[in-house]
Amino acid sequence: MPSRIGKEEGLVVHTRPWSRITPRTCLWPLTGTLIATFGLSIGLTFRSDHHCYAGTCGEWLFPLQARLHVVVWYVWLSVTVIFLAIRAFHPQMQKTLATPIFHRKLPVIKRNLTFGACLMISWILALYAVIVGIWWHRLRDYFVDRSTAGGIQHGGTTLAAVALTGHWCDVTMGMALIPISRHSALASFFQLSVSTTLTLHMLSAYTLFVLVITHALLYVSWVSLINSLAEQAKTIIPVLNPTYLYHETWPGNDSPLGVWRASLIFTGLFAVIVMLAIAITTLPQLRRKHFNLFYFTHLFSVLMVIVICLHASTMFYCTAPGLAMWCLDWSMRLRELKTILPGSISTFGKGWYIITVPIPRTRLAGCSCRSPLAHFFIHHGDSSRREVHPFTTITHLATADVTTEPESPEISIQFLFRKAGTPNSPQKPPRRCARLSAIFSRPSKNAKKGTEWTEKLASSLDPAIERDYISPGRQEHGLQASSDLALRLEGPYFSPADPSRYHAVVCLVAGTGVSGAIAIAGAFRALQHSRMTNEPAPSIHERLGPRWQTCTIAWSVRENDYTDLPFLEPSADLTVQVCLTGPGRPRQNIQDIMDETRNKLGPDASIWTYISGPKGFIENAKTICKAMPHVDIFAADWEV
Repeated sequence: MPSRIGKEEGLVVHTRPWSRITPRTCLWPLTGTLIATFGLSIGLTFRSDHHCYAGTCGEWLFPLQARLHVVVWYVWLSVTVIFLAIRAFHPQMQKTLATPIFHRKLPVIKRNLTFGACLMISWILALYAVIVGIWWHRLRDYFVDRSTAGGIQHGGTTLAAVALTGHWCDVTMGMALIPISRHSALASFFQLSVSTTLTLHMLSAYTLFVLVITHALLYVSWVSLINSLAEQAKTIIPVLNPTYLYHETWPGNDSPLGVWRASLIFTGLFAVIVMLAIAITTLPQLRRKHFNLFYFTHLFSVLMVIVICLHASTMFYCTAPGLAMWCLDWSMRLRELKTILPGSISTFGKGWYIITVPIPRTRLAGCSCRSPLAHFFIHHGDSSRREVHPFTTITHLATADVTTEPESPEISIQFLFRKAGTPNSPQKPPRRCARLSAIFSRPSKNAKKGTEWTEKLASSLDPAIERDYISPGRQEHGLQASSDLALRLEGPYFSPADPSRYHAVVCLVAGTGVSGAIAIAGAFRALQHSRMTNEPAPSIHERLGPRWQTCTIAWSVRENDYTDLPFLEPSADLTVQVCLTGPGRPRQNIQDIMDETRNKLGPDASIWTYISGPKGFIENAKTICKAMPHVDIFAADWEV
């Protein structure tokens, strides 16, 4: 049972041992997944001699190469896991790997090439090279000898290239599936940002698409060669499945096995069509304007993976870890989202709203909550039955956990948002947040009509309460009333950030990006309280001690949108600067803010900068901060 250590504003504060995210909660599921799927995959390479479920099974003809293929893939994954685990425990290593090699961003992806990216690319190329060494000579000898024996002098090498690119597709598909699981160790134990995992998923998926198209074009070139030969030559190697001889597959073999082998071309064609649709909908212009189209097209990839595993057996062996993690991820997400939580919504005026909702305390089990930045995915059935949206909580979860009575099974958290299309604001409505499918409750018959999800959510507040609040007398006294709200929450998901390792923290935020800054301010207040009571703060890095000396929040907000938020109260060493923007007003001077912090602490002080807001604001702030020494940056940028 936690022990009581004192009181803060009448609330009993408790302490409990805090540690980093443990291997028990994050590393073991990944390790267990790798071991179980490796055992299943290597076992199937022996059983497939008699029970092959795919259109072509390399185990029949190349048992040694197929088993080496499986072993190499799982060794590659295991080494990657070990390396990322070591990186997670060494902040200096993380910083070195994140150092850009060139200051210019790469074209198309608009990202800097870092040492970590170069290392990962080299590691992937090494995997491709090993696969070439395992398969190429055996495949070339096999297809060339079969073609020559049938009197076909050309095309054998092309068939070998078709098979080799197929095995490249195996491992690339495995890479594309693994990073997308939010509950996996990739986003928690390994301290990889959402942006990093999404970028890796995107690049491996595009590489897969290129390999699949190359695989298909090589096959088409071989078919055109076969069609130019005499009719007798066409009955030697079947077009529908050139892995076998004509009498081993349909139409030369009418048995169920022969017909099943002929399905190879159709499963491959289906996969190409689905991948083409996914690739088109991932184009930034289309994805941002029609996210639902992008997302639900992505759902077809589930069916595509199943079909492609029926195309070739080695595809399943390489995608098994990602599929297992995906299933585990969805089971955890559905378990969280099935619970309806009774919350409330209230307003601060000017289109600003706050949601208060209790979450089960078990959501924080096994988590150190070291990072003050955590986001949840919110599902509100009255706004949309299929959408869930990411929101950064303004609550510092570590402090909320220790300041809540230990007997309480719940912790109260809050979210701040501003509805789109607010009449007081002349700006265009912000782009919609990412949407994810959540098929649970049907929308209420009383659901309010609105064009934006946040507008529908805000309409849950009783209009009478909102009118009463914005009247001058009520607003001056800070009186708030609320309306009940039924929500489903998925999370928390913690961002890899530990500001306590730095001497100073500067939050450069704009608009609703202030939510993360409020949570960081909560962490700093917890540190200040711990200094007064001589007790350890719940989120401070034990090895480094309380290095965090100052916290500055610089909030840029349009004058017409500004409202006085009670969470931004300054205190000792906690500075809050509000820059009102709009027609005729200057923009926030980020350089002056950073210089002021540097001059206060000295040239050698370490500074951590949190940046959140519109994309243009983030890019401008990052450019200024990157030019300053001893400054680390965390940008809340989910764009890929």
